[in-house]
Amino acid sequence: MMKVDSHQHFWLYNAQEYDWIGEEEQVIRKNFLPADLAPTLRNSNIDKCIAVQARQTIQETQWLLALASAHDIIAGVVGWIDLKADDLSEQIDHYQKNSYLKGFRHVLQGEPDPNYMLAADFIRGLKILEAKNLSYDLLIFAKQLPESVKLLAQLPDLAVVVDHIAKPDIANHSDFIAWQKGITKLASFPNVMCKVSGMVTEADVNLWRESDFTRYLDTVFNAFGPDRVMFGSDWPVCLLGGEYQVIKAIVENFVLQHYPNHIDQVFGGNAVQFYKL
Repeated sequence: MMKVDSHQHFWLYNAQEYDWIGEEEQVIRKNFLPADLAPTLRNSNIDKCIAVQARQTIQETQWLLALASAHDIIAGVVGWIDLKADDLSEQIDHYQKNSYLKGFRHVLQGEPDPNYMLAADFIRGLKILEAKNLSYDLLIFAKQLPESVKLLAQLPDLAVVVDHIAKPDIANHSDFIAWQKGITKLASFPNVMCKVSGMVTEADVNLWRESDFTRYLDTVFNAFGPDRVMFGSDWPVCLLGGEYQVIKAIVENFVLQHYPNHIDQVFGGNAVQFYKL
């Protein structure tokens, strides 16, 4: 079975377009391209990756699709598009000519209005994705879980995956119960899956221990079940907290201990199914 990293990024770094990368994060203030990732995937027994947008521009989508067409390691692209655009359907038709396009993402975690996602034109855009047989990556902070539950109640047939387990505050273990309740509610929608990704950067990147993530992984796997969870590295952002193989081992060790019969699904099969690879 194909082994898939369901979540990583590429970029040509500049401070203007990647202003979310702080000066203290020097390790990722440089270019990261498929040639940089390929040997790491090979050494980690991963065959393919899903390239996810890191800029909210249509040029980002075009660039990622061009990379996918040129590099075998990229199995699919989650791009960005203005989901509120009047001509969204026509735009998608254009980009779907490239078979690597699998879905879209909006950086909802960056929207100051928690109800942004509940606007009628945003929901209309998501329903167009559904009609086009595309998926949506839900990028939120844990505090946005209540609005996300309201959103997904209106989209029972859209293929949705929650990025980074909805970014709980792992570093301080604050609001764990609220996050647990919210992520469990999201899991009650059968069309929703979850990426166990981005966890190390929600922990203390310098002092984390593998045990810090246990109760978060327990919650996600109990809520979604091992057939609706997929591994993502969040490379190169994960490098802030450790090397790729070390980050992968957090999830791998947990799955081997608790769900050994589902290791192939979590590290490939579920992503293949969700993104129609």
